[in-house]
Amino acid sequence: MSQRVNSGFMLTVIVLVSLAIGIGWFYDRRLAPTTTEALLLPDNIDYYLSQVNYRAMNQQGTLHYQLLSPYLEHFIREDISQIQQPDLQLNGEQSRWRIQALNGTLQHQQEVFELQHQVEMLRNSAQDPMRLNTERMILRPQSNLIEIPAALTLVSSTIHLQAAGATLNIDKNYYQFNRVKATHQANKKTRELHEAS
Repeated sequence: MSQRVNSGFMLTVIVLVSLAIGIGWFYDRRLAPTTTEALLLPDNIDYYLSQVNYRAMNQQGTLHYQLLSPYLEHFIREDISQIQQPDLQLNGEQSRWRIQALNGTLQHQQEVFELQHQVEMLRNSAQDPMRLNTERMILRPQSNLIEIPAALTLVSSTIHLQAAGATLNIDKNYYQFNRVKATHQANKKTRELHEAS
């Protein structure tokens, strides 16, 4: 009889211990933080830079352009860099421009910048300051040519212009606009100009 009591007691203890372990395991799993998938690191980025201050000189040894950015990633297979908040100082033969955007890409082989989102181009000139706003701009610093394949607004002391696109030659101060609507002010007279190219 005592052997039955002992075996019954042992069986009860084993069941209670198993039940306690099961309840503990259940609550431990509920309280444990959920695990996330393993972090996938891109295999295409060979370097990244923070607080970028890059200067390119011209053949005369003076500053041609300067790039500032808080962060840049270089993708080795495409040989491009993704640039956050690019801020470019571009020195042409006759004028200096500052170009800012939210995002940018640099194609290293051709040295072509593509700037996107809230692109602003400023010419700080005492004689004729100018501001141009668009959403997309392609800059080729080697030739100081700019292509704007998007709608733009240009404001200066004498003109307020809207266009569907443009090509700008910074060295020659030559600007060609597509499908233009502009207001020109000269000698305190204002007239509307409509022109298609």
